[in-house]
Amino acid sequence: MLAASGVYLIFLTILTYLLFRTGRIARYRSIFFSTFAIGFVISFIPQMLEMRGNIGLTAQDMANLDVPLCHMTIPMLLIPGAVYGVLIFPTRLFSELGFFPMLFLWLGATVVLGKGWCSWGCFYGGLDEFFSKLSPKRRISSKKFNYTWRFFPFALLLVIVIWAFLALEPVYCTWLCPFKAVTEYAKPVDWLTWLQTGIFITIFLGLVVALPLLMKRRTQCGLFCPIGAFQSVVGLVNPYRVRIDREKCDQCGACIGQCPTFSITKETLAKHKVSITCARCGRCMEICPRNAVQLSLVGVPLKGHSASTSGSLFKEVFRPDTFFVFGALLFGGIFSNGFVAGSLLRIINLIQTGSLVFQ
Repeated sequence: MLAASGVYLIFLTILTYLLFRTGRIARYRSIFFSTFAIGFVISFIPQMLEMRGNIGLTAQDMANLDVPLCHMTIPMLLIPGAVYGVLIFPTRLFSELGFFPMLFLWLGATVVLGKGWCSWGCFYGGLDEFFSKLSPKRRISSKKFNYTWRFFPFALLLVIVIWAFLALEPVYCTWLCPFKAVTEYAKPVDWLTWLQTGIFITIFLGLVVALPLLMKRRTQCGLFCPIGAFQSVVGLVNPYRVRIDREKCDQCGACIGQCPTFSITKETLAKHKVSITCARCGRCMEICPRNAVQLSLVGVPLKGHSASTSGSLFKEVFRPDTFFVFGALLFGGIFSNGFVAGSLLRIINLIQTGSLVFQ
């Protein structure tokens, strides 16, 4: 494992160098993020097979609280926990992937990254990112896209929070989560569980694979994910914001069609603002021909720097965007190491034994 972690560290070091050397935040972040997501999938499924002997969750698995807590469940757990003092997800409180470790991990990510979690830390979002980059050409134009759809995740968030409180179960997990298709799900044993499995696969293929391929945008993250909506609100505790310099911006609109999460519209651009759904991916900063978009601190006047890395070393090191990007890479690198390094070992094991599962 140590050798695999060393290989991954070298990979991250090269990416970090190229990112700061070229100023192409979005390009190299995307490589990191996609690698993280693929490494997670390759590692997680075999790990569950080793732990439980199956991917499909049985009633016994849930009764034994053998389910790792997913950060996607957190909004649904808060009200039942506060009102009834119960945890409505079948996990242990203090196990390695249980409630409190994952809760504190998410809280730390929220402080360090804010909504940037969705572009630097969420392995599910990395799958959305990966498929949005596979096609060299956009097949569905965004020119006639109705940006009202970007409010749907907030409506869905409200629905699942209320529904979970009334049903006392994590209903998003049992009915709507597309990533059940590549992680774990209730073992299909009757028409109801088969229906749930079909919904998971359909949403995954539609929102995570097909539409990102066709639109070259993160449709699941931007138009469906209720946890992303939740993160948009609680992530405001993080002081970093993507801001538009009204003195430089000429309203060309280049950023509108390029924003992966649909966070810039004609209306927000006219006000020289981005939506709170902005995931700090850096794409708008790369695409802006006038360097009018900056990652800055709340309450701090925008500086005259550009997205390039020209200038004195001292000024470059202490720029707000440098601090954020380095912190995001550091957090993401530490968080992803176990999955990516583990996936490297499993790929080697696959070549040697024909299986991703360690015997």
